[in-house]
Amino acid sequence: MVMATDRLTRLLRLLAGLRRRSTEELLPILRERRHPPLLRVAALRWLVHLAPLDVTQGRSYAARRRLVRRHYGV
Repeated sequence: MVMATDRLTRLLRLLAGLRRRSTEELLPILRERRHPPLLRVAALRWLVHLAPLDVTQGRSYAARRRLVRRHYGV
């Protein structure tokens, strides 16, 4: 069995903590540099997940992430 690293464990906890946040709540987390980078990564992952199909265009995750960042200006 492979043990998760501390960074991965923290990321998973942050993802779970941001689960019920809306787009309007996630955007300030991404825009403000005072938040830790790992929290901003988790917020971006949820923002990509929540983005409408007309923004993501059904692309791969990396392409969706770029499109979402451009769309929301983050």
